[in-house]
Amino acid sequence: MTDLNSSVTPWQSLYTIERSGITEVQVYGIISVVEGTASGDTRSLLSHGDVNYMLWSRSLLKPWQLLSHFKEVVDNYPQLSESHLTLMMSSHSAEAAHLKLLDEIMKIGGVSDHLLRCPATYPLANEMRIALKVEGKPPSSLYHNCSGKHFGYLLALKATGKDLESYADPTGEHFQPLKELLSDMTHRPLDDFNFATTDGCQLPNFALTPKEMAAAYLKLACGYDSSNQRVLQLSELGELMRGHPQVIGGVERFDSRLMSGLFANVDEVPLVAKEGADGLLGIGIAPNKKYPHGLGILVKLSSGNETRHMQALVKELFRQLDLLKHKRDKAHIGPPVRKDHIKSNFDFEISVSSPV
Repeated sequence: MTDLNSSVTPWQSLYTIERSGITEVQVYGIISVVEGTASGDTRSLLSHGDVNYMLWSRSLLKPWQLLSHFKEVVDNYPQLSESHLTLMMSSHSAEAAHLKLLDEIMKIGGVSDHLLRCPATYPLANEMRIALKVEGKPPSSLYHNCSGKHFGYLLALKATGKDLESYADPTGEHFQPLKELLSDMTHRPLDDFNFATTDGCQLPNFALTPKEMAAAYLKLACGYDSSNQRVLQLSELGELMRGHPQVIGGVERFDSRLMSGLFANVDEVPLVAKEGADGLLGIGIAPNKKYPHGLGILVKLSSGNETRHMQALVKELFRQLDLLKHKRDKAHIGPPVRKDHIKSNFDFEISVSSPV
């Protein structure tokens, strides 16, 4: 396998949890925060860990995967709604609303779930998963969190008269536009993207650095100038994500909750967020009063998916970036719980420069 990295240990301690002076948990990872500038470039506000370490982009790549054939899908299937298009960027939980959208996409596109090459699985949504198992129903590729993305590829290939059976073949020419988009966005040679891995859903996935992914999510939230006509539609995809947050993940999913206002007032601080497998989170902050050219954030946890740690880190980042919404007064329910012996110590500091 090609060695993409020279750094052996890219991780750095992000925060610790102590109880009565004894460390119980220590979380490691990488964080990159970049700010947009008036010239269209980015500048770094925080680099914690090796932000130039190559990481597989996993599901953070989904908006660009859809972007690579967005025109073909929109032009040829005018019946598709905003929610249908959003589902093609999602890592959905296979809630009832997601399954309804998938069924509608199949009918509009004239395709079947039998074409899907993503593995058969049960839904990520707990209630749906338990109900299916209790009823003795088998897993299905339709329930896979990437099935919406796969239908996006299938509809685009059908519209252009291409073979559908081999759509997951990593050597397929239909993946070339994605490579070109990534080359344009990162200013790296196109040949850099000849090396790919197979993601868990069986489609090719490409490596980007944390700093590149942070910049990518800044561009997703704000758009950016490019000679590539497809890139002009990028901000439209960001608007779809913001407009339909529950479609991207689900009711209980962290990225959906972030876009629905968990930590920031989204009327004042519009944002996009997307989770990726094994501890990835990308956030794009649209232009706002505090950051008129937007922000991009990438968090990678070395231990993989740990929602409670990710939530703690993002909340702290939003606090230090002065994006955290005012805490509402909460009524005390029951006797007070002693918590003075528990301390969460973040061992990084953000020095935010004045907006350019």
